[in-house]
Amino acid sequence: YAQDRHHPKTRLCSLLALALIACSSLTMTAQGSSLRRSAIVEAVSQARPSVVNIHGRKSLPVEYDSRSATETGSQVNGMGTGIVIDERGYINTNYHGVEGVSRIRVTMADESTAVAQLVANDPKTDLAIIKITTEAPLPVIRIGTSEDLMAGETVVAVGNAYGYEHTVTKGIISALHRTVQVSDYQKYMDLIQTDASINPGNSGGPLLNI
Repeated sequence: YAQDRHHPKTRLCSLLALALIACSSLTMTAQGSSLRRSAIVEAVSQARPSVVNIHGRKSLPVEYDSRSATETGSQVNGMGTGIVIDERGYINTNYHGVEGVSRIRVTMADESTAVAQLVANDPKTDLAIIKITTEAPLPVIRIGTSEDLMAGETVVAVGNAYGYEHTVTKGIISALHRTVQVSDYQKYMDLIQTDASINPGNSGGPLLNI
């Protein structure tokens, strides 16, 4: 090569060497991407199309203002998360997120929007079913089981945290079968405790394992 770098065979060898380097670089990039696509990334990727964001305005409970001797109330923007459980448009969420909301707006993973109707609810377990009208079948989340969960197992929460759509947080199973007393009249039984960040707007979203 040093003697005649312009010789056709020499130039061909140089081009072949560059091609091999390029191929090697592409192979390393593909391998790196494969290694980065962990079980957690796969779990989030599979669940994401079935996770929706919920918005709406709701009225706070009316309070009596002793100074003006009038009853006052206020409107607030509510937000939450839902999970598609039936391709016909049925979505599972938390009841407290849609209670009192006159117009429930749902945003899908593809950013399309629809108005939902509340079709069923169970205040005791804080669960609700809402439904949107859709022309095409919706992607349904794959339902797992809690029977074989283990303390210390990695889990991921996906939700509309603080209004930031499809936020992902990671943690572990801290404990199983928890009972939580939230008021004198409300108690939740057999809960999964996790240290994954759960913020306003996460309500109704899924908790995933790998």
